[in-house]
Amino acid sequence: IYASKLGDFKNWNCFMGISTDSYAASVGTDGVFTGAVTHLGYPLFFKEKCMHKVFGNYPSNYQIQTTACRGVQRGSEKSLAIVNEVLYYKSTMAVCAYDGSLPTEISSALGENLYYDAVGCAHGNKYYIDMKDRAGKWNLFVYDSAKGMWHKEEDTHVQSFCSCRDELYFIDADSKVIKT
Repeated sequence: IYASKLGDFKNWNCFMGISTDSYAASVGTDGVFTGAVTHLGYPLFFKEKCMHKVFGNYPSNYQIQTTACRGVQRGSEKSLAIVNEVLYYKSTMAVCAYDGSLPTEISSALGENLYYDAVGCAHGNKYYIDMKDRAGKWNLFVYDSAKGMWHKEEDTHVQSFCSCRDELYFIDADSKVIKT
């Protein structure tokens, strides 16, 4: 895990023992990193089977806590989104919610289908996630976090989402058209 020098995003090799130094650390877990996000003030780095949480306020006191848990599925790095201080993402077997303790599955209502290549977005109290099933069909779902309910929207292949003011936009990957 690397961090550039504070105020100099191109400088990855400044180690002078001051609070603005660059940072580098090795973690001893298998696999590639599959996602990263800042949640509740802490940088989180995911692999498929674990999460690394960085604590500290300057390089000399950084500590990395590794938690074995459901991490972000490879190819679903765009599924990370925060709704009302809860982080949502696609793991290998489920959609998960992380509130700072341990991730929990929230997608049992979607059935036994396995999904891949998820793209997600937060908009208001809702988590939007578009995922591909085993047959290659794209499915757009919405999770209403206030009611704890899932809704199936449409069969659209979303390339990317954007929540701006009171509107949710997405790019349709097939037509390359921005839609609301």
